[in-house]
Amino acid sequence: MMREIRFRVWHRKERKMYYRGYQKFFHVLLCDDDRGTNEGKGIPVKRASYADCEFLEGTEIFDQQGREIFEGDIVRGRAGERVFEGVFEEVPDMFRSRRLHPLHHLLAGHGISDQAENLEIEILGNRYEEEIRSRA
Repeated sequence: MMREIRFRVWHRKERKMYYRGYQKFFHVLLCDDDRGTNEGKGIPVKRASYADCEFLEGTEIFDQQGREIFEGDIVRGRAGERVFEGVFEEVPDMFRSRRLHPLHHLLAGHGISDQAENLEIEILGNRYEEEIRSRA
């Protein structure tokens, strides 16, 4: 079965994170959270220029509160006795052809195997909104 690749979108001009973003021919369709009423696809709210948007891929990995981890998320995790914290930068294997764990680079950077058992992860925020908070 083909994996569904989902994106949320950071709108640079608005400095706002959108729940979902869809690539159209001439624009990006930005969506707010639909709270499950539209199968998680979001509620379309506006069109934006590609130049104003940064697409952040989802991992299909969920934290302890059931939130999907996306590129740019700041996470804290535990694998056995090892505790780690960092920014999840990128999905290393979008189509999973190399069979890497979606959090491979983050885990490897902390000496944790892709096959780590009992992996617990919590999303603390994301780097975009943290930058705004730190400047305020």
